[in-house]
Amino acid sequence: MPSKFEAIMVGCGAMSAEWIRSAKELGIHISALVDLNLELARARASQFQLDARLFDNLDNAIQKVQAQVLFDCTVPSAHGEVDSKGLTNGLHVLEEKPLAMSLTEAYRLIDLAEKNKLVHAVIQNRRFHPGVRKIRRLLDRGLIGEITTVNIDFFVPAHFGGFREKMDSILLTDMAIHPFDTARYLTGANAESVYCEEWNPKGSWWQHGASAHAIFRMSGDIRCTFRGSWCSEGLRTPWDSVWRIIGTNGTICWDGLNDIRGEYANKEKAGEFFYETESFVPSEEPDPKEARGHFSVMYQFLRNIEEGIPAETRSADNIQSLAMVLGAIESAKVGQRVPISV
Repeated sequence: MPSKFEAIMVGCGAMSAEWIRSAKELGIHISALVDLNLELARARASQFQLDARLFDNLDNAIQKVQAQVLFDCTVPSAHGEVDSKGLTNGLHVLEEKPLAMSLTEAYRLIDLAEKNKLVHAVIQNRRFHPGVRKIRRLLDRGLIGEITTVNIDFFVPAHFGGFREKMDSILLTDMAIHPFDTARYLTGANAESVYCEEWNPKGSWWQHGASAHAIFRMSGDIRCTFRGSWCSEGLRTPWDSVWRIIGTNGTICWDGLNDIRGEYANKEKAGEFFYETESFVPSEEPDPKEARGHFSVMYQFLRNIEEGIPAETRSADNIQSLAMVLGAIESAKVGQRVPISV
């Protein structure tokens, strides 16, 4: 899709590189790079040979650069202020996850975007993994019947350093939103309640909440379980987790990489205790535009602006994924199941 957009990118840390690669491929011109540390902005401009103007202040960038789009790649605590400035000044905004630090702040951003007739969306790149899109197609075929249960395991002992190691509820806040969002995409369901425990295991190099277990009650009487840790050395899972999706007539498993396989019960062939099963695997490749992570999010964001086709990760929908995170954190604090309502 040819692009006619000029963009201001705010935040030039490690995450910004993938944003810039996708933006360049989509023909977006990065007109300005903004970072409190101008050396980071200068390094990104040099790395990607950008002719962008460099600023350490967003207000100055908005005043001096003619842009239509703002890319918010800042730390989570800055999203509310950065996005508000963009939306108030007539810029469509695509932001790094999470959408906001609270539902109140999320509602405010959604209302501001709606009031100004602007697109506001969130980077949820992992729902655009080829494996996720293949599984959704298999589920749509009804091979395993109605979904009843989703089990997710995430065990990645990441040593990032920097601000993340000082965050509260780090696993739930920084990473769990990806599998939570993917679970919503695969099931078509939203969370209604959650019970969660989070803790910081012995040996953790994180300040708070490096491990968590959660059980969500989803619409349609689906249960979704999540077990995860940022400090589980050895036998790590892929970044996209390991999945088991159970339906009324079968199961699909995914190793988080390339191995997707399923079985459904052939109820015309009953054994002594079990039905015989028929195996299946994906037979079709997903649309490349919808299975490329950051590129796909950005593609849908631009299409939403130009054609009015709602992006999957628009903030008005993504607030449901944020609510799962905030609900899990609240449950862990109070030690009991809590309702989730958006």
